[in-house]
Amino acid sequence: MQKGLKIFSAVVFVLILIVAVLFYANPESENMVNVVIYFGYILLAIAILCTIVLPLPLLFQYPKKLKKVGFSILLVAVLFGIGYLLSSGDPISLNIETQPSEQVLKLTDTGLIITYILVAVSIITIVGGSVKSILDKKQ
Repeated sequence: MQKGLKIFSAVVFVLILIVAVLFYANPESENMVNVVIYFGYILLAIAILCTIVLPLPLLFQYPKKLKKVGFSILLVAVLFGIGYLLSSGDPISLNIETQPSEQVLKLTDTGLIITYILVAVSIITIVGGSVKSILDKKQ
């Protein structure tokens, strides 16, 4: 398993280097921009696939962990729902040729709101953990 992971990582790294060199060799080409964007989509799909597929054998090996995974998925769905409900999708006033659609603006707002929520939660977690460790040391 480790050897396969190292080979996979090396192949992906080499592909990233090739795409980066080709992009910087001809940065004004609109085709290269499209290649980089599609390559990013491919890497995102591989990451999502690995995130979903690789833990499956362990979940079936430890069925008690399935409840935690289900709770985590539910929490992520609720977070996306909150972000979507809070997003406005109002048009922006920029001097661009084609304005994005309302759905694109709403999804962009959703992503930003989710990012803000996650940053706030991480800061609260870091500060809370520090305070807890300080209080534990005093006792």
